[in-house]
Amino acid sequence: MIRLSPGMRLSPRALASLLLAAAFLFAGCQPKELTSAKIYIQNRNWEKALEQLEQAVKLYPENAEAHFWLGGTYGIFGRYKEMNREFDLSLQFSDKYREQINAEREKHWIRQYNSGVTAMSHKRYREAERALKTAILIAPEKDDAYRRLAVNYLRLDQPEQALMLYNKLLEKHPDDLELLSSVANLYYSESRFQEAVDVLHHMLQLEPDHRDALANLALCYDSMGRVEDATQAYTRAIAANPLDKDLIFLFGVHNYKQKKYERAIELFQQVLDIDPDEFESTSNIGNTYLSIAERLKKSLKSSNKELASQEKIMSLKQRAIQNYKNAISYLEKALQIQPNHPELWRNLGVAYINVGEREKGHQAFLKSEELKVHLSN
Repeated sequence: MIRLSPGMRLSPRALASLLLAAAFLFAGCQPKELTSAKIYIQNRNWEKALEQLEQAVKLYPENAEAHFWLGGTYGIFGRYKEMNREFDLSLQFSDKYREQINAEREKHWIRQYNSGVTAMSHKRYREAERALKTAILIAPEKDDAYRRLAVNYLRLDQPEQALMLYNKLLEKHPDDLELLSSVANLYYSESRFQEAVDVLHHMLQLEPDHRDALANLALCYDSMGRVEDATQAYTRAIAANPLDKDLIFLFGVHNYKQKKYERAIELFQQVLDIDPDEFESTSNIGNTYLSIAERLKKSLKSSNKELASQEKIMSLKQRAIQNYKNAISYLEKALQIQPNHPELWRNLGVAYINVGEREKGHQAFLKSEELKVHLSN
């Protein structure tokens, strides 16, 4: 929320006081319509004041004071386009009222901007849209309302409208990293990966070790199937942020997807070295060991069919059992952290069965099914 500066008021009574204090100093020789309007304003008869002021500017089109008063009166009625027009005309003919005009515009802008922020906080997004658009109408040179309105459009699921506003701001601030990041994220969420990559490269030209730009670049490359480029981006990001567990975790997921299971386990373990009770890495290590074990089990079946040596078969069997045991260790720990996770209970059941603990396996499967029913209800 933006606060009014000390002494600034929002009521019509306050506007009357402000305008009268400024204008009666220059009351001297002035059109009778303007004199009448001041009296109406003093009595808060805004409709009559408006009639007199519109007549005054028609009869005396170069009278800066009349335009100033008319602009302020339009503001009272929320006719901000006309308010700006009259203020601009006043300034065209004289600088005398510049300070008061700036204060009036700022007051109305703050009112509309704050109304938009409040409406957004209560999820009244259409109301927020109207208020923020009005704020932009009042002061199109101010960036804050554009940024808020863009976020509001995202909450309304109107990404193209948000993107239009962000790009408008980028025309004015082409190297604003926050804006560039917002645009890149929006492109990514819309699966416009190459456009996101172009924006992220621009960010990295401005700040070569920008953490989010490097991470998002890697995610884009992953989504585009550019595996080596993604690996390089992750490596560069982690080199610049060696203790960033989120980056390390994402690189672990990247390696898991490429079936580089041992490397994935190393990276997930690095996360646990930083945060020993981190659930996702704990469960992922368990699942990765399970994947290794299942791959070895598949190889074992192939070896049996190919009449491989007894020694090779025993080696595969022992390695598979050891990986199932490793999986059990991490899956049990993960379920101590988050016990209501049906998929992990199912995976734990698979591991138990394959190390010969059939009763524990059946109990784990039963727990998995119970949780699925509970969560579906």
